[in-house]
Amino acid sequence: MFCLMTLHTPSREVTGPATLKPEKPFDSLDPQKQPGKIIFRQELEYSISMNSLFFINWLHDKNANQLNLLQYLKYKSVIDNNLNFSLSNCLVHNLGIQYYFDSISKFYPDDNTLSTRLMLKIKSPCNLIFTSALLSRWMPGYDYYITDSGKTVKTLSSSFLTPLFWNLSFGIDLTWKDWGSLTLGVSSARLTYLRDKRIFDLRKVNEYYGVIKGKNHLFEYGLSMQLLVNRELLKWFHWDCDLSLFKNYKASVDVNLKNILGFRINKFLKTTIQTRVFYEEKICRNVQLENLVAVGFYFNL
Repeated sequence: MFCLMTLHTPSREVTGPATLKPEKPFDSLDPQKQPGKIIFRQELEYSISMNSLFFINWLHDKNANQLNLLQYLKYKSVIDNNLNFSLSNCLVHNLGIQYYFDSISKFYPDDNTLSTRLMLKIKSPCNLIFTSALLSRWMPGYDYYITDSGKTVKTLSSSFLTPLFWNLSFGIDLTWKDWGSLTLGVSSARLTYLRDKRIFDLRKVNEYYGVIKGKNHLFEYGLSMQLLVNRELLKWFHWDCDLSLFKNYKASVDVNLKNILGFRINKFLKTTIQTRVFYEEKICRNVQLENLVAVGFYFNL
């Protein structure tokens, strides 16, 4: 049995020291809004679900199918003057408990992202933009192996801030109302940091996520692109897509795609299909694909 419960709080706008009122999500392209006023908006979304997960060419799990209990938290705040300035911060927390059919359990997924977008509007749809994104996990992650004697052993694969990814970008943003945006990072950088340097000895490797043994970080400079789609169609279908590309001048393109399709069956029943495609040559030369399907109860507050 699958279940999905979602709690969503409406947006709030602040236009003065003591003015706080619920309102529809702020639309920076609405000509009826008075320009120049500082608008503050915040949103909170939470969901919990049971689902099934299927892997194809996944690096650590070797196509192992399992059941999951998954929770999702998203908090977003926006400061906008509806004229030429916008500052947004977004925290996304995605944590699951994974149960294998052979009774092994672990924390997966464990994705935590803190992103900031500072945008200066030039002329619709073009904007100057600076973005920052921090990505790490909270709980320790392990790879499980079966020895020749049939004993199950585990090896640490990641932990809090091991690794930590920090992506920085400055460039041009193209925004289309009711669809999403395309960001071209003409000057981009990525920092990979390992807090726990024991990972090299535990995994018996001399390089991990591109970081050489004896060091704790890797800094890369290059170009980037991000495509964000957030589109609702026919009141029952929602498409959410996040495609990120990063090109180090000395390496091949890194690809990270997260695509979510949501189908509203009725007022209290919803189906979501989440697909993630990941490719980074220095980690694995295979394209990794993850599919997640959730069906169950759904409600908004």
